[in-house]
Amino acid sequence: MEGRQNILLDCGVKLKSKKEEFPLLENSQIKTLDKVILSHAHMDHSGYLPALYASGYRGKVALTKPTRDLIQILLADYLKINAGFAPYDDRDINHLLKNTDLLEFNEFDSKKQIRFQPAGHILGAAITEIFEEKKVIYTGDINIRDSRLVDGAKFSDLEGETLIIESTYGGKHDSHPAAKDSANTFIESIQATLQKNGSVIIPTFATGRGQEVLFILENYMRSGKLEKVPIYIDGMVKKMLKVYRHNAIYLKDEIKRRILTSDDDPFKSPHYQLPKSKDRRDVSEGGKCIIVTTSGMLNGGPVLSYLDNMGMNKKNKLIFTGYQAEGTPGRSLLDGSRILNLDNRKIELDLEIEQARLSGHSDHRELLQVVRAVKGLQKVFIVHGEGEKLIDFKKGIEQQAQKDKKQIEVIIPKVGETFEL
Repeated sequence: MEGRQNILLDCGVKLKSKKEEFPLLENSQIKTLDKVILSHAHMDHSGYLPALYASGYRGKVALTKPTRDLIQILLADYLKINAGFAPYDDRDINHLLKNTDLLEFNEFDSKKQIRFQPAGHILGAAITEIFEEKKVIYTGDINIRDSRLVDGAKFSDLEGETLIIESTYGGKHDSHPAAKDSANTFIESIQATLQKNGSVIIPTFATGRGQEVLFILENYMRSGKLEKVPIYIDGMVKKMLKVYRHNAIYLKDEIKRRILTSDDDPFKSPHYQLPKSKDRRDVSEGGKCIIVTTSGMLNGGPVLSYLDNMGMNKKNKLIFTGYQAEGTPGRSLLDGSRILNLDNRKIELDLEIEQARLSGHSDHRELLQVVRAVKGLQKVFIVHGEGEKLIDFKKGIEQQAQKDKKQIEVIIPKVGETFEL
């Protein structure tokens, strides 16, 4: 068909405890790509992009300016941690960064035939509209609720025949509480531990969740609802906080006002501190505190040092703030294990373990709202979900379409499966 293009939407790394998983792309496929589009910076969407250039891709990657700033740090850090094992090197990252097409939200690129709309989720995250013979909409990771830092996804004006939508929380029982209720419960849990002279370790994703957590802590501490103790920032969270501030124009108006019109800069809170020693003993032995650090699923990072130093004290608490994927150490602990593999040895944890109900993704009901809002929709592909959640979400869409008397085909694609649009 004349005008047909090969377009790749996102290209990430699936991080697991033992072995990462990469996209099943042959070099021959990579070399035929016409364009690559990146929805947002998280490694499960961006982490394999430099490998495209290592395999012969010479085109551009379309993305927002904040996403470019974030992946520059994330990819360099991934390469540093995986030296000798990563599927690319510094030259490939440089090739990627030199071949980025920056696109602003709501700006139509007639050459690329794409437009980005805000997706919520994290700084710079985009819903992609592809204006080909049949219009395709790709949500990436989406959150229709406003967070403390970014406005929720703009989806009411979407129109297209085909929708590709995520389903992280697509299960019929996935229902997020109101943001204020989630924050209150989170703070109450932390306060209960501090009152027992315990410390709280909060593993978090470097991008998005880490900044949201810090803003919740800072706001409640400033209001007096949370005891004033040191908030230690460690790992990639610190670097990403700077990127967020440098891209403040993409944040909520309230944040921009606080930065530009007052001395109340939330990115420079007096409560934030950094560990002074490499082994972090100054933190673990320095009295009760709150620690916000990477990695969010315990795949690596400084959080493992803190758990090694503090995980056997039952006064302390570990609070997960993000989704724990199957096969990760974090998921194992949430499922009841208290053994953590660390540097070829096992440690037995005795601290409390909880999961805060904070999320940068829309839940089942909200995802259905997005599907329902798309005008002219004929086909939905459900991706980025696990097990029953995919099936639940498919049933939910079909039931909703039946009620609305719409004919919508709903597909859960298998790996390697192809479809004609």
